[in-house]
Amino acid sequence: MAEDAKPTSNKIQWNAPEYLHYPKGGWWYAIISLLALAIVGYFAYSRDFLTATLFLALAGLLIFFARKSPRNLEIELGPGGLKINAFRIPYHEIKTFWVVYEPPEIKTLNFETTATLNRYLTLQLGNEDPVAIRRLLLEYLAEDLERGEHFTDRISRALKL
Repeated sequence: MAEDAKPTSNKIQWNAPEYLHYPKGGWWYAIISLLALAIVGYFAYSRDFLTATLFLALAGLLIFFARKSPRNLEIELGPGGLKINAFRIPYHEIKTFWVVYEPPEIKTLNFETTATLNRYLTLQLGNEDPVAIRRLLLEYLAEDLERGEHFTDRISRALKL
């Protein structure tokens, strides 16, 4: 998982996986494949070949991404903004942040940015101290206490994607 956060003056650094990876056994792939074949078969039988092709492609993408392992991210919070590996986001491009902390499974730092695409960003906290991270971010950003875990994150966790 993540390494311990390293606070240095007004900066916190840690490593964390890009997303939580759930190991999937043969049964998971068998169920997804059978479900996809049933849906594709129904649409093919209904002569809706475009939808059948779309579901076949979606099933292929689901299986492809399910097999992929997450990258390890180097995350840094400091006076200049948020840094993820070599990518920097200055604080003026971030609207708000919130922490979702329900251990042992849900430990995330979330941001809403000003970007049109990819407006929301979720980072894994791992074993980091959410209070120290929150304290540092409050110097630069507003916290949204009303927000929780994203719907897509809940679905991904429930389906072990």
